[in-house]
Amino acid sequence: MRNLVNFIVKNIHWLLFFVLLSISVLLINQNNQFQRSKYLSAARELTGNIHSVTNELHSYLNLKTENEALTAKISKLETEVFFYQRLLDTMKDSTQTTSLVLEANSELIYRFLPAKIVNNSVSNIENYMTLNKGSDDGIQADMGVLTGRGAVAGVVVLTSPHFSEVISVLNPKFKLSCKIKKNNYIGPLVWDGKDSRYTYLTELPRHVDFAIGDTIVTSGYSAIFPAGIPVGSIVSAKKQRDDNYTSIKVKLYADLNKLNDVVIVQNSYQQEQQDLQNNTIRP
Repeated sequence: MRNLVNFIVKNIHWLLFFVLLSISVLLINQNNQFQRSKYLSAARELTGNIHSVTNELHSYLNLKTENEALTAKISKLETEVFFYQRLLDTMKDSTQTTSLVLEANSELIYRFLPAKIVNNSVSNIENYMTLNKGSDDGIQADMGVLTGRGAVAGVVVLTSPHFSEVISVLNPKFKLSCKIKKNNYIGPLVWDGKDSRYTYLTELPRHVDFAIGDTIVTSGYSAIFPAGIPVGSIVSAKKQRDDNYTSIKVKLYADLNKLNDVVIVQNSYQQEQQDLQNNTIRP
């Protein structure tokens, strides 16, 4: 208490100054319409700026939550798209129209689970990424990984209870059967270890017809990705060492330098298909 009294005594002139200043401002605003309007205008401006900054800060803090919600919604929509595509394919085949109602209630082949990247490399020769979903979430090796916009990003190679390791499309060990969308010519997709923006569709017959800008999609010749998943677009082509084949340079739709959110592809019949293929004796 004594310290408070000493403080007041020591600074009495400043306290008196602010009291008189406050009274003066109050009297001016009450008795001068022009000054009052200026004061209210300035107060509104200050309040508006404070609200604007507060709203922007609030939006920024909620950005992560909104982004996660958006990724989850995209995953749900992807599932619905493949479901209805399956129904359309069934309707096109008149021999299967009687099973249409049963198809609508059957198990979906492909499901999509959103995940977040916790570690990612793009500048190495062999690049990998780590996701925040693992075996406890139903993730297994050989599940495909897409960007939030539905482009090919990689394949799960290893899981722990809470995390997954993914081999990136930017890895020479990553090979995926893809095709030219307009004519269905198929070849393996392989990265050359150089530019993270481009990969190559190889082993295409020399006579294959294509044009710059044509779309490359997954072929569906594996249990990892459905057919028709976008990969990139053609930018150029060159002959391979064997003149009978052409290698096409593909600009990837997935920008892995900026990738934060992905979608994991879950094929309900993947294990069954892989077991059958592994047990089949091939020449």
